[in-house]
Amino acid sequence: MPAESCEEDAETLQLPKHWHSLVRTAVLNVVGIVRIAMLAGREALIQNGNSKDARIHQLESEVAMLREEQRINDSRMRRVPPHRRPQYTGR
Repeated sequence: MPAESCEEDAETLQLPKHWHSLVRTAVLNVVGIVRIAMLAGREALIQNGNSKDARIHQLESEVAMLREEQRINDSRMRRVPPHRRPQYTGR
């Protein structure tokens, strides 16, 4: 199973700048705790010999994160007028 980079994720997590520092810290702590719980659950699956289930869990988590990222990107793009959106040529 590939190593997960928790430190990189925490550094690149974009939170609203207007949030109070205590709120930002609390959100980061919650994200960290959830991530630790997920990794502990995955580790338990591996120790019980369910490495296939652990891999499925990892991939499902990644798909959920990618879907959320796509949802955020889509909502941001809808706020930009169509003529100002980036245009990509088909290659």
